[in-house]
Amino acid sequence: MDIEYKWLPHLDGAIPSAGQGKRISTYTVALEGWRRGLKLKFYSAFEDGNKLKVRYSLSNEDRTHHFQLSMGDRVSDEAFKICDDKDLTKQFLKKENVPVPQGEMFGIDKPKGELIKYGLALGFPLVVKPTDGNAGKGVFANITTEEELSEVVDYVREELEFEDVIVEKYVEGEEFRIYVLEDRVLGAMNRVPANIVGDGIHTIRELIHQKNAQRKLNPHLTSRLIKIDREIEAILEEKEYELNSIPKKDEVIYLREKSNLSTGGEAIDVTEELTPELEKIAIDAGKAIPGLSHYGVDMIVSDDRKKGVILEVNSRPGLGGHMFPGQGKPRDFAKEIIDYYFPETKGKYRSNLYFDFDSILEAVMSRSVEDINVIPPPLEPLYGEKYVIQVDKEFTYEFRRRIRRQAIKREMHGYLEQIEGDIVTVVLLTTEPSDLDKIKQIIKEKMKLNILEELEWNKPLLMGFKTTSDTDLSKSEIRDLLVEKQQLERDYERIEKRYAQIQKSRFWRITSPLRYVIHNIKLLIRTILSKD
Repeated sequence: MDIEYKWLPHLDGAIPSAGQGKRISTYTVALEGWRRGLKLKFYSAFEDGNKLKVRYSLSNEDRTHHFQLSMGDRVSDEAFKICDDKDLTKQFLKKENVPVPQGEMFGIDKPKGELIKYGLALGFPLVVKPTDGNAGKGVFANITTEEELSEVVDYVREELEFEDVIVEKYVEGEEFRIYVLEDRVLGAMNRVPANIVGDGIHTIRELIHQKNAQRKLNPHLTSRLIKIDREIEAILEEKEYELNSIPKKDEVIYLREKSNLSTGGEAIDVTEELTPELEKIAIDAGKAIPGLSHYGVDMIVSDDRKKGVILEVNSRPGLGGHMFPGQGKPRDFAKEIIDYYFPETKGKYRSNLYFDFDSILEAVMSRSVEDINVIPPPLEPLYGEKYVIQVDKEFTYEFRRRIRRQAIKREMHGYLEQIEGDIVTVVLLTTEPSDLDKIKQIIKEKMKLNILEELEWNKPLLMGFKTTSDTDLSKSEIRDLLVEKQQLERDYERIEKRYAQIQKSRFWRITSPLRYVIHNIKLLIRTILSKD
């Protein structure tokens, strides 16, 4: 499949590295609430066998809601526990006549022979999966022989150390991930297994590298690359291919059986292909599980889109495949979640700024802080412009210093970047349009510089002001900074010594009672003013 990325405008370029991949649900939901003026706090929690996790809360004047990944606290603990156990989920669904594959769970106390016997009676092809796996770990589909079934059971139980496994009938059809909020289906994606498309020139290995380069451009897939492993090599061998084989032009070669995005799968938006029958099955699945207000279901659907079988219900599904699909229309599920938890913010002004999640995550995960309250963005319309300026090389460092000083002084957001040679780009956002005119006046009249290009800026921007060239200073600039630093240290040391001398002086001892009286008078005045 050809990859064509189309982003939601307010998220284009607004996902810092720490918010990509596995944390994209956390970041996008938190960002949406923060942009609307809700108070955002990140904190750490020990869960899943004492593992450190990042959690967050959003608050208004009346209430606070806590979140983990895409799941908020309106999903009950009971619902989470049910969805975390595939066999328990299946029991709840079957009780309400929601269609599920035929199969049984086998605990560690059940011998392998009994499991094999059941599988043979059920009939091939089969699926073996753990009751508590995630991201497709330990799931083996389309098992067609007794020997393969025996090997898979040993691998899942002994090497992957999953005690309880499910053996069920393999159901053919396309796999859809459908997202539901209460009784409303928000969207669906078709997850296609990892694949490459031949061009008649490059080897399979080279095509995998090319596909990975494309995936790195997608903030949801940056850490979900196609890794050449035993499974891929086995599938290629079955197709009579090697990694150095050159497939024909336009020939599609699937590299895995499973369609999980974490193992190289592709997400295609198929919301428009959903039928009323499929939507009803997805909604009924949520109703069958107490306290499950928003969730994702994995469903195998028939060719005519009239029937479906539920494979799994996820109480905290990843949003990235829907919001950043490989093909099709992106769906803004983060907006829907905030609308649901904070309906009073619907239609409220949404800032175009985004926050530095990288440094926040580093602080929380290193345990240097217990929690971090993110500084709120300005909740007024922002006006932005981009300038391309020609700056004399000898004046570049001074120019950066003066622009940074002006931007910080006026509480502007943006960045300054030296493109090449004497060409510099400056992007500025402000709540006061007049500030942009003042900056231009300083550049043209005081600095005597030529603005080559002036454009309106309406894209997302990192909160604060950053000089991107600061990490690439010249030797002379670094030397100047070191000299300035040393001078400041000497000044501080001199002042500190002078202060110590004053404290030891006779004058300091004599005036001590007077300073005490003045201090108490100041406190009294503050108390009176605060009461008024």
